[in-house]
Amino acid sequence: MTLSWSALLPAAGDYRDATPPGSPSLVDALPLGHGLSLSVVADGDAGLHVVPLVAESRAGAGDGAAEGLVALLAEGDAAIGKFRVRAWRGVAVSGERAVTVDQTNESVIVGDAAVVKWMTQVPEGRHPAPSLLESLEAAGFTGMPQPWGVVEWSPSPEAEPRLLATVAEYVADAVDGWTWAVEDVRAGTAGGGEAVGRLIADFHRALAPTARPASADEVAAWRSGAFADLERAIEVTDGAAHDLLVRQADAVRAAFAEIPEGGSVMRVHGDLHVGQVLRAGGAAPYDYRLTDFDGNPVVAPAERIREQPAALDVAGMAQSFTHAGIVTRKHNPDLAPVAVTAAAAAGRAAFLDAYRARLGDAALLDKRLLRPFALRQVCREFTYAATHLPRWSYVPEAALPMALEES
Repeated sequence: MTLSWSALLPAAGDYRDATPPGSPSLVDALPLGHGLSLSVVADGDAGLHVVPLVAESRAGAGDGAAEGLVALLAEGDAAIGKFRVRAWRGVAVSGERAVTVDQTNESVIVGDAAVVKWMTQVPEGRHPAPSLLESLEAAGFTGMPQPWGVVEWSPSPEAEPRLLATVAEYVADAVDGWTWAVEDVRAGTAGGGEAVGRLIADFHRALAPTARPASADEVAAWRSGAFADLERAIEVTDGAAHDLLVRQADAVRAAFAEIPEGGSVMRVHGDLHVGQVLRAGGAAPYDYRLTDFDGNPVVAPAERIREQPAALDVAGMAQSFTHAGIVTRKHNPDLAPVAVTAAAAAGRAAFLDAYRARLGDAALLDKRLLRPFALRQVCREFTYAATHLPRWSYVPEAALPMALEES
């Protein structure tokens, strides 16, 4: 088999601006029927990539690879060579179409019933999604597209399994969070803030059995990690974004230095923002579902699976309401900036109030962490823009001064 990167890489995601080094070579393949496979491909530096394969080319929507994976899940759990199939539910369905919104990985809708998400690269270490989904399933959490299953691969019996693909329920007529949140801000309403607050509180309550006191080393890691996120953002940015970070670096460091001692940690989402919440239904009351349990794409794989404070999720979601206001202002210059900022702030406040009310006596949130963790998220947004989506840079550039002004 002769493989070439031009035939293997998706059009978007991690490969927008870079081709892997060297020539591709096939490492392993999970048969999906009809000449299709879910393949692990190595590059010249021994980096590993996930490729749904048909003949010697990447299988796209309509080629049947996603259908083949859904059919495999319908047969139940299986160990096939170095591959492990974990199935929670599902039936064989047919018909494929691509998901076209911006995403780090690649997704295909199958039979208007399931969404297959192919990972693109295969970093070392265990992926957070399988065990997190397993915990949520055990807790009976229903505020997400119901997971159908996952496929993992281990390079050796001793190695941690690596996630290659996930399959979950397709939520019909669902609207992406960066769409509905901006629509709410444009309409001048707090919109989905309250419902999302309840959803995230239910999510954290489902994971409450994983909570435990934080160790001194973990608290120290929050501080050192925050400082490292700032330095990373300064390193990878250039132009106006870089200059802004350098000017505000001391103020950001001062906020990170105030991270308190103590607290608790638990399993968390790790990359929570409005874009991870789907809204379904043509009119209120809408159905909100939490998605994408991959963890933050700019964080090392080993860190994504660690227990973290609940405030990491809450700060990220709250900050994203501010970001929705920034997006609205950019794309709607006819709207009064003050009104847009007020609507975004109302959504943020509604989210926080509803989260706290729904959480009740479950002492999971340390509100002292919200501001430093929000600033840490803004630093990560700079890094994400510089390394994944350059046109996003205007958002953290506007958000950083706002976050520093907040008490």
